[in-house]
Amino acid sequence: MPSPLPSATADAVAELARSAAQNDGVNPLSERTLLHLDGEHPGDVHLLAYEGDPGTLEVSGLQSARNLIGYGALAPDGSAELVVSPASRRQGVGTALLRMLLDHGGSQLRVWAHGRLPGSDALADRLGLQVARELYFLRRSRAALPEPVWPEGIAVRAFVVGQDEEAWLEVNSQAFADHPEQGSWTAADLGERLQQPWFDPAGFFLAVDSASGALAGFHWTKVEEGEGEVYVVGVSPAYQGSGLGKALTLQGLHHLQENRGLDSVVLYVDGTNTAARALYNSLGFTTAALHVQYAPTAL
Repeated sequence: MPSPLPSATADAVAELARSAAQNDGVNPLSERTLLHLDGEHPGDVHLLAYEGDPGTLEVSGLQSARNLIGYGALAPDGSAELVVSPASRRQGVGTALLRMLLDHGGSQLRVWAHGRLPGSDALADRLGLQVARELYFLRRSRAALPEPVWPEGIAVRAFVVGQDEEAWLEVNSQAFADHPEQGSWTAADLGERLQQPWFDPAGFFLAVDSASGALAGFHWTKVEEGEGEVYVVGVSPAYQGSGLGKALTLQGLHHLQENRGLDSVVLYVDGTNTAARALYNSLGFTTAALHVQYAPTAL
């Protein structure tokens, strides 16, 4: 089913994801997928699995919210996610959804297993998929923090809506040129998140070169449901290796812990980003969960 979903169906998918998260202890759908449920995002494909008569399963794009037991999402770049109602697992629903994702995504498919729950590897192996990427979910509890040490000539201020979008998008693209999701953000992607209830410009820090006025780096923090997040930290290639990334990370952590009074901060980091993982480990973060992305074995 193409984007967007009818509002009732989008609400049903969101509720299905909440139910699975409560059962599993990990969110089955990413922020991107949830934001794209009911918006205009050409190229997105939504797969809906409904409970039918006893012993049957319908996988389709029916515009209904009744009896929804499974959902699959496929983005234009081939990344995908799926979730099955806890009460409907081990009945072939996940296999049916994954087969449809393979039919639509082909060799470009990259399907996430958030939390790498029991059975994920077996299902992937059965359909000819193997682990292609790892994403670590880290958590840090309240503890003492060192003060940030800024490179010479760097000033820090908050993001200004209506002023800083273009410069931020450019540096974000440069900083994450090799990142499959973050580096491809568009003005629409940024604008969508600036409109979210959790957005707070006071927690969106920009590091600016005092001499040139150029944006050198940023740390965007997020607070949702009583927990802080290192949402994204990026440094312009021209300033990498200067210690700016650590200083920005500490700036945001101080804000979340002291200004917002939070006892827990989380973040996501790619398994291949060994430098960032080492930094976060030195600041007291530990692994809370491991997310993996599967791809067709033939690649």
